[in-house]
Amino acid sequence: MRKNGVNRELREISGGVCAPSGFSANGIACGIKQEGEDLALILSDKRCPTACVFSCGSAQSSTATVSKKHLKYGVARAIIANSGKANLLLPNGERLAETVCRTLAKHCNLDANEVVIASTGKVDGTLTLSPFEKGIPALCKGLTADEEGSLRAARAIMTTDKTSKQVAYEFDLGDFPCKIGAIFKGSARVCPNMATMLAFLTTDINISPEMLQKALSTAVKDSFNLLWLDGISSPNDTVCIMANGRAGNYKISYADSEYDKFVYALREVLTQICIKILQENGDILFFAKATGANSKQTAREIARKLVGAQAIKKSLQQGVLDCESILYTAASSYEDMDGAKCRVWVESNAKKIILFDEGRALAVKPEHFLRILETEKVTVGIHLGEGNYNAQAFGIIPK
Repeated sequence: MRKNGVNRELREISGGVCAPSGFSANGIACGIKQEGEDLALILSDKRCPTACVFSCGSAQSSTATVSKKHLKYGVARAIIANSGKANLLLPNGERLAETVCRTLAKHCNLDANEVVIASTGKVDGTLTLSPFEKGIPALCKGLTADEEGSLRAARAIMTTDKTSKQVAYEFDLGDFPCKIGAIFKGSARVCPNMATMLAFLTTDINISPEMLQKALSTAVKDSFNLLWLDGISSPNDTVCIMANGRAGNYKISYADSEYDKFVYALREVLTQICIKILQENGDILFFAKATGANSKQTAREIARKLVGAQAIKKSLQQGVLDCESILYTAASSYEDMDGAKCRVWVESNAKKIILFDEGRALAVKPEHFLRILETEKVTVGIHLGEGNYNAQAFGIIPK
């Protein structure tokens, strides 16, 4: 354990959102879906700093609107989410969300304004209060602080996912071991603009509400906002994190070195979530890197464009890749790009191939590309030679 540092490698542990002490969870079937769990709850044993990032799309669900109001002061105690039917485009959607929060508050002995609410599933206009009223008493009664509670909650937010998804990690912040746990879903309608559909995290870090929100917003920009699965974002997209302070570290109240270490750890966790979402269908992982940019925004935009470029993916599927596709895609985001400074490459666990360097294309044998695609992960990259900013985006190449 390093006294004034952070272990750069997260240690995976069990427990999901219940891994940090002070959190409990549950998931039940209340009849929103035809079968299986469809209502999830995560509860902190005390009110604590809470931060959210929602879909960047122009349309947002009623649950996002209500959650934003409840997070006026950046604190909460509970996250409740349903799957199967979405609270979207309902004429009484906000009233329904508020009533669900009040019902939960009554049975869990908390204030309705301490509840973050989310919803995912089909948009068919038939979501009503009845299943919530029937299910919430059992949902609260069955709360548990062990891994089974987290697993039930993870199953309850599934829609098109093939399997439930949860992770937990431990890392060191100075002399203090800290934990982060998460449940999440996402296998369709995933593209940049906060794109996991739903992700709920818990941590025992001691941090102010303002810095927790800043940390989450920063980490999302370099993870979920660079995740591209099918090019469609959802109005229900929500990521939420609660931090109860039980790790015992001194309170992070401004952007100091301890804050930077936490952002690093949080970004790594969100990156792992991106990868696990993409791995579900067994496709080839496709990463795109933009390095040496003159700004973080430029690096992110180029990485996003590269990972979403169908021409690049198609050529890789065919076992060929010309550097022009990467150069043109990058140039569409950065008109001042200097080709004489650029380097373009493609790599996998098997091999790295330089395609373009210092203004000229390099000859590559076709069989080398075949070796690249024989692995489970392919990365294309461009170095711009303009600065020190880098970004990496995440996607897939269908097999």
